[in-house]
Amino acid sequence: MNESRSAGDSRPCGLGVLMAAAIAAGASLAGCGGSGNSASIQDQWVVEVPSTVASAENPAIWFLDRTDDHLLVAYDWEGAQVGSIRFSSPQPLGALQSPDGTALVTSARPASGATAIGRADINVTWARDSSHLCSFRQPSGADFVAQSSTFEPGALFIDDPATGGSRRVLRFGNYGPMSDPTALSCSIPDDRAVVGESFVGETNSLQVVTLSSGASTAFSPQPPPPAEGPQGAIASADGTLVAEGSINGTGPSTNTNQFTVYDSSTGGALATVPNDIVTFSDDDSRVLTVQEFNSTNQGGIYRLVDWSTGAVLWSDHLALGSFLTRPDSGDVVVEPTTFRGSVPGSPGTLQPYTTPIIVRADGTTLQLPEARPLGG
Repeated sequence: MNESRSAGDSRPCGLGVLMAAAIAAGASLAGCGGSGNSASIQDQWVVEVPSTVASAENPAIWFLDRTDDHLLVAYDWEGAQVGSIRFSSPQPLGALQSPDGTALVTSARPASGATAIGRADINVTWARDSSHLCSFRQPSGADFVAQSSTFEPGALFIDDPATGGSRRVLRFGNYGPMSDPTALSCSIPDDRAVVGESFVGETNSLQVVTLSSGASTAFSPQPPPPAEGPQGAIASADGTLVAEGSINGTGPSTNTNQFTVYDSSTGGALATVPNDIVTFSDDDSRVLTVQEFNSTNQGGIYRLVDWSTGAVLWSDHLALGSFLTRPDSGDVVVEPTTFRGSVPGSPGTLQPYTTPIIVRADGTTLQLPEARPLGG
């Protein structure tokens, strides 16, 4: 099914909205809502930055300033600071940047450095074109509500914040206790998305979706990955590749984890890579893997791998954190995150800090100044 609807009326959300954003393709923002509402909740701002700060040709990477909760700072992929956004309200709970950094979903309207162009729902992922949002809501368009015992059917929407338009692509999945539908990738230029059902960290029931028509087919890997505990799944930004594997093994010596890369259209296996794949590079040539240690305090070993040959181009033992891919390239940025100091107004909560590392496709690196990750 492929239907259009208006964006619907915005309505205020009560106190206690929780927001969590991750720099990878599959972040979601959790909040409040009501299953009886016909309009979706739109209490996040979509903001756009000047082309002198970020563009499709010159993408940017955004961070929360090291000390100022009202300030986001941007760096280009050569390591130069290229811009900032100041907010009248603090942004300690994060933001969600588009793949090229030209736009962000934020919890407050900007005071300078960016222009608010629209509103966003709670459960959104940026599309690969950095202009649209891929949203999971109820089929009616109403936002999901956290459920303790019941399940609600879900639907995938494509939203255009600049015009307020929204189109339902298809019904998929259920939202319920410890379960929700998720978009592993969503690319309008490639007319493809990969969606799945997430349950307690495990992702399954993958479907490959044609966005223009709403047609979908079940992803059937051949041969399927071995059933060794919880299964993880990652899709490339264009939706042509899917990686699945076990996420249960930890430790520097056991190294039981491995992921297999598949063609999403045929399900045919293309290569098997040791450890957990956490993202494909945007050009599909590389994967970023992590081998976690038994204790999260020990971090893990990150590796940039040419998945087609198995060649390891870079590796480092780092604190665990988030990551982002550079559009149309094999470059990634890794954000190892450590915690220290208290979050103002939240006793017992520690501030996250990162010293990001740009890892280029050839394995060379560039370290950026210390900041705070957008996901807070």
